Amino acid sequence: MPVFFIQSNRIADHTVTIDGPLFAHLSKSLRIREGEEIWVGDECRIRYRVRIDHLDSKSLQGSIIETIEGPPSPSAPIVLVQAVLKGDRMNWVIQKATELGVTEIIPLLTSRVIARPPAGRVRTVRERWQRIAVDAAQQSEQWAFPNLAHPLTLSELFKHVPAAAFRCALLERSGEQSLGSLSIDHTFHGTIVLAVGPEGGWTQEEMQALLDQRFQPISLGKSIFRSETSPLVALSILQHKLGNLG
Repeated sequence: MPVFFIQSNRIADHTVTIDGPLFAHLSKSLRIREGEEIWVGDECRIRYRVRIDHLDSKSLQGSIIETIEGPPSPSAPIVLVQAVLKGDRMNWVIQKATELGVTEIIPLLTSRVIARPPAGRVRTVRERWQRIAVDAAQQSEQWAFPNLAHPLTLSELFKHVPAAAFRCALLERSGEQSLGSLSIDHTFHGTIVLAVGPEGGWTQEEMQALLDQRFQPISLGKSIFRSETSPLVALSILQHKLGNLG
């Protein structure tokens, strides 16, 4: 069953109040009714089983009948820096990266990015991407959903990345160290930043800039993957090495 995200300030006296877009989704799309139960989770990584007591045209109220505390935040959060992809490919990467447990997704604008959000629609596009991430986190019963950052250029990214983060960038056909051979395991603590280029790949200038900013060049071995597949293969490998898969 999906776990719907709410803010903890919507809870008072063991009662949950839901309004706005989530209420519209529950009432119109899922046709929730009084007496039914749902699961909701808040930003404190706590889940609540809620019985719906009252519905009107604008909101619902429900009683908390069970509370579950979630696991602590990951000791090795993963930030996916993904060059913006065409069409539904970007939506698909955001959805699947969320299911794979990333904590932040940074859309990147590189020289070879084709699908650039129009200047007047950046906020709208970002909000749509954030909704995709929230929906994916709810469906896969994550304890939190990743933040979708404002699209950044490479120079802006370098200012955004934490100084102590472990930085790596996928470089196809580079002959560099494979991601699977990195000395990262379940004991690793710290933020991991994974940068993935666009359909046309990084330019030579961008690759040099990444190297200058201490991004370790890595590959996925001899396999050649589509642009929307590479980040998901890489994330799966990282999460397996961290002990979060398998």
